[in-house]
Amino acid sequence: MAVSYVIFKDLEYWQFIAPLIAVSGIALLVAKYRIKHIEYLLFFTISFASLLGLTETLDGSHAESSNVLLYGLSFYTASMAFLIAKNKFNYKKVLAVSNPLLLSTGPIALFIEGISHKNLKQRIKYYFPFIIIGTFMFQIIGRPLTEFFFLIEKTDVMSVITFAAIFEIFVYMNFCGLSLMIYGLFGLFGYRIPLNFNQPFSSRNIVEFWRGWHTSLSQVLKILFYNPIREKFSLFYALLGVYIASAMWHGVTFNFILWGTFHAFFFWLSIKLLKQRNNVLPLILMPFIILVGRLIFADSDIDRLMEKLIFNFGGLDGIKPILFVSKTSLLALFFGSIIITIEFVFRNTKVMKKRNYKFLRTPFGLLVLCVLGVIFITDVGVDYAVYGQR
Repeated sequence: MAVSYVIFKDLEYWQFIAPLIAVSGIALLVAKYRIKHIEYLLFFTISFASLLGLTETLDGSHAESSNVLLYGLSFYTASMAFLIAKNKFNYKKVLAVSNPLLLSTGPIALFIEGISHKNLKQRIKYYFPFIIIGTFMFQIIGRPLTEFFFLIEKTDVMSVITFAAIFEIFVYMNFCGLSLMIYGLFGLFGYRIPLNFNQPFSSRNIVEFWRGWHTSLSQVLKILFYNPIREKFSLFYALLGVYIASAMWHGVTFNFILWGTFHAFFFWLSIKLLKQRNNVLPLILMPFIILVGRLIFADSDIDRLMEKLIFNFGGLDGIKPILFVSKTSLLALFFGSIIITIEFVFRNTKVMKKRNYKFLRTPFGLLVLCVLGVIFITDVGVDYAVYGQR
């Protein structure tokens, strides 16, 4: 129910056809004129749209376009850019990547493989648990956490760190939850799409973390930016190119450029340390990188962001208001923290090895999620796709 509400609310039937029309027009342009490097123009179309004010910048709030023809622009242009770069561009694939379900929440449609040879019973057994997990993440954890968003106004170090941690949990539960629901739904319909998240918090360093986070976008960035730049330049410049491109895809603002530069440096540093067989320091650095990166990601107010990055200690008064949010939101924070903790602490166990949420897909895990879901279903907070419909 949650996925249908998020994807289809406020949309008329004809609005689902608009992406098909827009995508088909671009497809005709590419096929007829074979424009050189059109994949980069496609990828950065969302950046131009953001600069012109046609779409909103991604910052964790509900970012969408007021123009229906731009619905899902960031996802289907990135998908087409990838297909062109891989020489797999054709009309059939273009229509596939413009599927409204994918345009709403991702993942970027790198591939859609038919699995109709598996009977419905097999598909239900494997894919339905992903829908349960995704719904729990999105509805039971993600939605109530929006009650904590007032903390973005705070600039003392305790509030800043608290907000960054809560916001990281929210983005993960929201985006991963929706991605798992879409993954499960497509599986039930007889199609396999990318598993967009691979338990990123089961990582030992920021390199592994990013390999498990928004994996479909990572593949697009690797093909379009990392590989071509790395052929001519050093590792650092290749990583900088990747993260600046990713930053511009999210939004052409100062905080995202800073976010991209910050992550490029620490990704590069972590690789250097790992090559020296130093596994401890990258592990220690990982939570710092995640939290600081997230607070930069979230705040496009430059003056406020700069004040936050000074990390002034203002006592504990700044975070006291979180104790007065609803118990539902505090429970959501607890549940989210538990799932992430389990991912990390038990990352080396057999059930975690494939990093495909098997620990939650066990009969016991699903029973717990279903029981908690029934008990704590709520309308507290706001539900929306964190990556919007832009």
